[in-house]
Amino acid sequence: MKSSKLKNIVLASSLLLFSVNSAFALQYKDVPIGFWAYGQIDELSNEELISGFSDNTFRPGSKITRAEYCALIIKAIGQENIPIETMYSFEDLPNTNWAWGYVERAINLDIIKPASESYFYPKDPVTRREMITFLVNILKSEDITKKEAIQALQNAYLDFDDIPDWFKVTAGKAEVLGVIAKEPPREKYLDYDGYITRAQMAVFLYNLKEKIDSYKKEKAKEETSPQKGEGIVIDNTLRNEDVVTLPIQTVLPMMIMGQLSSDKTSPGQMFQARFANNIVDNEHNILLSKDIVLIGKVLDTTRSKNFVRNGGIMLELSAANKNNNFTKILGMAEYQAKGKAIIKGKEYVAKDGQILYIKLYKPLRVNIVTGEVLD
Repeated sequence: MKSSKLKNIVLASSLLLFSVNSAFALQYKDVPIGFWAYGQIDELSNEELISGFSDNTFRPGSKITRAEYCALIIKAIGQENIPIETMYSFEDLPNTNWAWGYVERAINLDIIKPASESYFYPKDPVTRREMITFLVNILKSEDITKKEAIQALQNAYLDFDDIPDWFKVTAGKAEVLGVIAKEPPREKYLDYDGYITRAQMAVFLYNLKEKIDSYKKEKAKEETSPQKGEGIVIDNTLRNEDVVTLPIQTVLPMMIMGQLSSDKTSPGQMFQARFANNIVDNEHNILLSKDIVLIGKVLDTTRSKNFVRNGGIMLELSAANKNNNFTKILGMAEYQAKGKAIIKGKEYVAKDGQILYIKLYKPLRVNIVTGEVLD
């Protein structure tokens, strides 16, 4: 869907212009410091996302046209130069018009819809409903029920009864996201089909900027934080910043693909395996993911013999990290005798899908942020 494509563009790499800090203050004659949207207009003007007129006015109460709306959104998400995949031809918008490229890109990204096949009506105003729908389509929003949306709208707006039923979930999401421009003295009215003023547009864009900045911080935090999860807890680990060491003799459960036998398998045989569950420390940081594919190699076997000599298999396991380098894990799988003593040795056999327990023969270090197994 086009809206999904747009969401990916915005969340992954756009709004680069929003990273610019305000270097100076612009003051318009008709936007005094006490004006309700002064801060948003000032910041976005300094970042050259919006601009005033040659007479040093901003005209905050003027309506935003469809052409201006396309230009502002495309500039805001940094997509002025993306290829135009599908060309549209409108009698009222020749390709020599200043807004033609913005409009074509906006339609391609599903930011706005043509009024008809032949006309775009670039000078017509834009409704608050159109802007609210755009913001909800591109921003991450929690799924909320219609009941929750209705509750949020009822608590916020006196004109709740005027909001059409088909728009309530979208409007409710926007309200929960906190992105709706609320202009005094009508901040308690959604005015869903009212026209966006230039001041309101600045506030909508500023709210979009704030959300994207928040997402970027969340993503940066995720990229520098250990992955958490449930699984088999290893208690005696040693942590040094992002690196956790599993000591010698740590026992790890794995599921093998194929069959191994201490008495019948020959050294050099290869096999695949996975950990039976996530391996975690006592803080529930994932040390070894159950999704890691392990490439195994039999190094040696200990055949079962009488007088408490039980079968065992020495294994070398290679775990691929994110750079497709392989790190070796050395361990021994062996028969565990029950009771004080046995007379007859027991063959160690591990069948396809069976859980195989290996005991580490050397410490194993893991980066709990990247998930990489280290040498």
